[in-house]
Amino acid sequence: MSGNLHEEPLIHVQGLGKSFGNVHVLKGIDVDIYKGDVVFVVGPSGSGKSTFLRCLNRLEEPTEGHIFFEGIDITDKKTDIDKHRQKMGMVFQQFNLFPHMDILKNLTIAPVKLQGKSQEEAKAQAMALLERVGLADRAHAYPSQLSGGQKQRIAIVRALCMKPDVMLFDEPTSALDPEMVGEVLSVMRDLAEEKMTMVVVTHEMGFAKEVATRVMFMDEGYFMEEAAPEEFFGNPKNERLKTFLSKVL
Repeated sequence: MSGNLHEEPLIHVQGLGKSFGNVHVLKGIDVDIYKGDVVFVVGPSGSGKSTFLRCLNRLEEPTEGHIFFEGIDITDKKTDIDKHRQKMGMVFQQFNLFPHMDILKNLTIAPVKLQGKSQEEAKAQAMALLERVGLADRAHAYPSQLSGGQKQRIAIVRALCMKPDVMLFDEPTSALDPEMVGEVLSVMRDLAEEKMTMVVVTHEMGFAKEVATRVMFMDEGYFMEEAAPEEFFGNPKNERLKTFLSKVL
């Protein structure tokens, strides 16, 4: 476990369950995520990984249990979830950019509308971030003019424009052509080095090995094992995890 005894977890998940009809996708999950953690969630398809991630910001409504984010129970119906979502950047498989707006507008609309930033301030911040991911020259392009890898880097920048406290990544490279995967991973690697708190659902095992502070294996709606990457990949204990790794490594 990272985090020390005196530190409150950034995200505290308690007894989280999610059912779709009579299919139990998540079954009583308890997990703590601390500031600066880079947590990778891996496991077979259909094991509940994306559902878990989407419950963290209530894009999926949990059926049971509680999620505390920065000390607030965001599963409480009285909680203003939109306010908390601003602090949770989310990057999906599909880029979800507004096709009718240029890149700069895509990046400045939320900080201006939701955080009351001035257009100038939002623009300066967006340009600085575009510079960082090597796409400053695409500020006035439209999403349709960009490659998949460029769109995904823009989607990451869009989340960062809100200055989130945690970034959630739902298989951010699975819709990309293989040669574009690297450019997205390199942006994520930089974020990890800057100690951005991240929860990443992915199939990129090599990347998990290199960047994660801990890796969690999910199957059938449970976390079956979690460990630091060296231990997780080098010395797996759980039989299911051993079988899974023998197929994917």
